[in-house]
Amino acid sequence: MTITEILKHGRENAIRAEILAAKLETTPRGLRRLIMLAREQGEIILYSPGGYGGYFLPSDDPKAAQRELSAFYHTQAARCKNGLAAIAPVARKLGIPLGQLDFESEETL
Repeated sequence: MTITEILKHGRENAIRAEILAAKLETTPRGLRRLIMLAREQGEIILYSPGGYGGYFLPSDDPKAAQRELSAFYHTQAARCKNGLAAIAPVARKLGIPLGQLDFESEETL
């Protein structure tokens, strides 16, 4: 069974990571990897943080889906911005211009 076969549509149907990992018989790290692979293949898998949060597919209702997509986008954009702020001093120390960061390369400096 795949992630998208298990997940339901709408934030109200979000499945917590530990439950989803158990259903897929994987670890939390394995789950994150499976989700990333599905996203790389074009699947839209959303996540909502918090006590009632978890993973879900966009709602079937267009207005609700728009809100869910927007919330996910803004949450992830903020995380990226904070992550970039965290590595900026290190990049400067290494002499790497921030505009030239390469996230595809796994090469060590």
